[in-house]
Amino acid sequence: MSDSLIEVRGVKKLYLQGEEELWALKGIDLLIRRGEFISIMGPSGSGKSTLFNQIGALDVPTEGQVLFEGQNIFDLTEPQQAWFRNHKIGYIFQTFNLITVMTALQNVALPAVFEGVGHEEANRRATAILERVGLGHRLTHKPGELSGGQQQRVAIARALVNRPSVVLADEPTGNLDTATGQEIIDILKSLNEEDGVTIVCSTHDPKMIRKSERVVWIADGLKQKEVTAAEFRIEEMEADRLGRD
Repeated sequence: MSDSLIEVRGVKKLYLQGEEELWALKGIDLLIRRGEFISIMGPSGSGKSTLFNQIGALDVPTEGQVLFEGQNIFDLTEPQQAWFRNHKIGYIFQTFNLITVMTALQNVALPAVFEGVGHEEANRRATAILERVGLGHRLTHKPGELSGGQQQRVAIARALVNRPSVVLADEPTGNLDTATGQEIIDILKSLNEEDGVTIVCSTHDPKMIRKSERVVWIADGLKQKEVTAAEFRIEEMEADRLGRD
């Protein structure tokens, strides 16, 4: 089996704002290998979220292709794309996006119910994953009764309940304090190393970047640079040295 999981080929995305054309993506090429942990960096408005939307089939590119295991996901019918989103992709959002009237267990079980899994099996899956992320004692708590870090753990569990091939994490530590953010990073790294889940993070968090295998910079809708984690650490140390001189 090829180690190529996702291949982004020449993806462009045009938005119209009145009569003005805004190219959010101007031709992105990116290869994501099975089992990788990748961080995508870039300033606000650089195109990171737009790229995530293309990879996850939440939006259709103006030009280009996104291949998942060799299949262009935009050649799929709408029902097939819905199946792809529910089975192959797990989403983690900076703002958690939990349903406030549901318990942690219900929030996590919901994607499995949408998949057609019976409630008993959905709850079994959800319980196991919540226990995995350290929330086995918070199954019946609603989001308002949980800390920010606990809510993000629920969001991670929800992203994993249908056993996706890849998790797209959009600034998963952005709303968390340093210590709690580190806990979330450790959970994601554990899932990557122990379960083989491919993790793609949009982040500005240096701690997340240091855990990554590759770092990709995006600016003005284009990929500017791509380095390995080792190369990033060398650049980081050099910048720190120059800052002290």
